[in-house]
Amino acid sequence: RDGFSADVPRLDFSQQLALKRGVKVLLQNRCTLALLKTPDIDSESLIGQCHGDLLRLGGLGLTCVSRLDLKTSGVLVTALGSSTSTSANYVLAQFAGRLAVKTYHCLCSGPLLGSLGSKAFRSAPLLIVEANGTSHACVSLVGGLEAGTSVLVKAWYSLQDSNGVQDASFTFAEVRPITGRTHQIRVHLASLGRPLVSDFVYGSEEGSRDTRWCPRV
Repeated sequence: RDGFSADVPRLDFSQQLALKRGVKVLLQNRCTLALLKTPDIDSESLIGQCHGDLLRLGGLGLTCVSRLDLKTSGVLVTALGSSTSTSANYVLAQFAGRLAVKTYHCLCSGPLLGSLGSKAFRSAPLLIVEANGTSHACVSLVGGLEAGTSVLVKAWYSLQDSNGVQDASFTFAEVRPITGRTHQIRVHLASLGRPLVSDFVYGSEEGSRDTRWCPRV
């Protein structure tokens, strides 16, 4: 016995979820279900919908173990079973112990961020600020929580104006957050002067320009 037998359903849910809701399941094993999150739904809603579907299909549902920002698309890892199941505790422990590695591919505005293949590490505490009914994160030495982000330069790009003169430059980077703070990648890249393309919140000036060819962050 592997320790998961009593907790984990034996059904294959990938095809059922795809047919029922159009959700793409990237991976299912004995304790996890990895979903493809699109930018038109938040993590909690996607997990909640799939959780209900799995219960109706005879499974034990899903437990949220990680989240992606609303406008972020990518792999959303969940645990099969209730929040008290062996599988959920196992997967949560991987994230809590920082054994799970998250890799994001980001297109950043601004001057080139080092030579091709160069690495940077941004370590700056982040604080969530509430104002006018909304919240955002900022770098703050007072009250901020530890946050670290690793950046690897993968490629460069540029835009030219009608006269052939370079109008803007961009860096395509492989980014790995060491911690998991709210909007961590967006804030850390913006604090380096390289906000994500079309990010109105943390790179407003560049965001307005970039929406000419990229409508969302």
